[in-house]
Amino acid sequence: MRGIGPTRTCVGCGQRDSQVQLLRFSLSEDGALVAGVSRGRGGYLHHRPACMHAFAKARAGFVRSLRAVVPREIRLRYLAHIERSATLSS
Repeated sequence: MRGIGPTRTCVGCGQRDSQVQLLRFSLSEDGALVAGVSRGRGGYLHHRPACMHAFAKARAGFVRSLRAVVPREIRLRYLAHIERSATLSS
């Protein structure tokens, strides 16, 4: 993956990949996960269902890239939002 631009780590599977291959998210001021580019700390996920489910169902709620604890309910809500968005754009 070197030479393709910046690389980031998927919070679902832990593998490094080109930033353009990953979906970026961040934590809003009200504690919701927000997809897309925004200011501040963010995390990255592959678009693969396995990575998204691993992130949403993880036992530990601490997301290192955000330096914050994200409750499971918020992660599950974010996963549902991403899945709905993918269904609508198909």
